[in-house]
Amino acid sequence: MPSAGHAPAAPAKVAPRRRRLLEFGVTLVAGATLLAGTLYFVDLRAVVEGLRKIGYGAAILAGLLALGQVFICGFRWHMISRQTGAPLRLRDTTLGYLEATFVNAFFPTLIASDGARVLRAIGSGANATHAFVGVVTDRIVALCGLAVASATGVIFLPGALHNPWLLAAMVGILPAFIFGLIVLDLMGRYFVKLSHWRIVRPFLELASYMRRLRQMPRLTFLVVGISVVGHMFCAGAFYVLSQQLGIQIGYWAMFALAAPILVYAAVPISIGGWGIREAVTAALFGLVGYAPASAVALSIAFGLLMSALGIVCGAAALLITLRRRTARLKGAARS
Repeated sequence: MPSAGHAPAAPAKVAPRRRRLLEFGVTLVAGATLLAGTLYFVDLRAVVEGLRKIGYGAAILAGLLALGQVFICGFRWHMISRQTGAPLRLRDTTLGYLEATFVNAFFPTLIASDGARVLRAIGSGANATHAFVGVVTDRIVALCGLAVASATGVIFLPGALHNPWLLAAMVGILPAFIFGLIVLDLMGRYFVKLSHWRIVRPFLELASYMRRLRQMPRLTFLVVGISVVGHMFCAGAFYVLSQQLGIQIGYWAMFALAAPILVYAAVPISIGGWGIREAVTAALFGLVGYAPASAVALSIAFGLLMSALGIVCGAAALLITLRRRTARLKGAARS
C-alpha cells in the first residue's frame, strides 16, 4: 500500500504532461488550419508542379547553405556565452544548435528548440539562470539581426517605399523589437523588488545582461553582424530554391523578403513553422508581384529542406552524444 506522502505525486506529474499534450495539439491544429487555408486560395496543381522542378543538386546546395547557418549560430551563441557567468565551449554550443535544429523542425518553434539549448547549456556546466540568460540573449540577438536585415532590405525591393503594407510588414519589425527591449529594460529597473520571486530572477538577470551588452558596442555589433551573416546563408538557401522554381528574383531581394518570413514563422503557433510560413510567404511575395502558388511552393520546399536538415542534425547530435558518453565510460573504467 503506497504511503500517504507519495499519493499526490502521480496527479502532479500527469497534469503537466496533459498540458504539454494540449499545447502541442493546439499548435498542430493552428498550423494545419493556416496551411490548409493558404493552399485553398492558391493553385495546388501549380504548387505541386513547382516542387517537382527542384533538382537534387540544388536541394543539396540549399541544404549546405542552411547547415552553414547552423554552425554560424553556434559560434554566435559561443561568443555570447563568454560574457555570461558560464562560458560554453564552441563544440557544446554547436552541438546545442544541432539538437535545436532537429527540435525546431518537428516541435513548436522557438520555445521547444530554445528549451533544448537550455538543457544542453546546463549539461555543459552552466547553472539554470546562466543557461536561460545565454540562450534568450542569443535569441534576442538573432531576432535583432533579422529585424535589421528586414528593415534595411527594403532598399533592394523596387517600389517598397510606396507600398504601405509591405513597408509595415518589413520595417515594422524593428520598432516592435526595440519596444520589446525597452520593456525588458524597464522590468530590470523597476521590478527589482520582486527578485525574491524565483520566476522573476532570470528576467532580471537577462535585463541586466542586456544593459551590459549595450555598454559593449563592439561586441554588440559583432554578434548582430554574425547573425546577419547567418541570415545571408539562409537567404542563399531560399534563393537557390527560388531559381529552381522559376521565380525571377535577385539574391538581395530574397535576402530582404526571407528575413520577415523567418521572423513571423518563429511565432510559436505552429509545428516547425508550417502554416504561418506559407501564409506569410504568399502574402509578402504577392505584395511584390509574384504568383502566390510559386511563393507557397518555395515555402513548402524550404520547410521540407529544414525538416530533412533537422533529421541530419539530430542524427549527428545523437552520434556525438553517444561518442562522448562512450569516452566518459571508458575514462571512468580506466580510473
